[in-house]
Amino acid sequence: MSNKEMINTRSTIKLFCFLFGLLVYLTGFFPTMVYAFSTDMYCNFEDLKAHESPDHYNIYTRSADSNILFLAPHGGGIEGGTSELARELSKTYSVFLFEGLKNDCNENLHVTSENFDEPAAVKMAAKHDNVISLHGYADAKQHILIGGTDEKRAVKLAELFNKSGFSAEAISRNHRFGGREEDSIANRNKSGKSIQIEISLALRESMFDHFTLDGREHSKNKTFYQFTESLSDFIAENY
Repeated sequence: MSNKEMINTRSTIKLFCFLFGLLVYLTGFFPTMVYAFSTDMYCNFEDLKAHESPDHYNIYTRSADSNILFLAPHGGGIEGGTSELARELSKTYSVFLFEGLKNDCNENLHVTSENFDEPAAVKMAAKHDNVISLHGYADAKQHILIGGTDEKRAVKLAELFNKSGFSAEAISRNHRFGGREEDSIANRNKSGKSIQIEISLALRESMFDHFTLDGREHSKNKTFYQFTESLSDFIAENY
């Protein structure tokens, strides 16, 4: 994408955010649907960093004595709920978390995994044998899609989630959430083995009593802990 095209894209998204904010202000209507753009506003992390205030996002990292890194590159207000899951799992495992903290339009901070080159994330991925990435997608059905390059473990994880009372499936290589791109930050680890967990909006909402940027941290419920415990059980049995 040329510089001119990138500027036009940013202008279009900013106009959308203004109009959307005006709609919310005038009507009080705030849909739970997550808006997705065919093209990210920023082509990589350096591009994002050059145009966004440091107050608009946060980076949280923790290195543990573990060969597994949990990666949540779209946390905070970007793909709500993935931040809280990552922080809970950081009590035991290594974690990298990028989270959007803007009052609105956090989706502008979404940098697709193939282009996500934040230095700390790249360094942490390279130091670990396996990466499990946490993502969210918009769906009214409570469901989990599991992809990644570690196909055998992805199938096992789907089976365990289903036994634990969740609805889950391992997805094919050519699925849009397949997570098998060589350049993906999740696949830039020692072994190239990754699992990508895509959690529907409906399921993420069910994990909290208050599904807002400020409310989620203190309203985690039984479903939230059932999810993280299922993941921990899976790791204990399969790594």
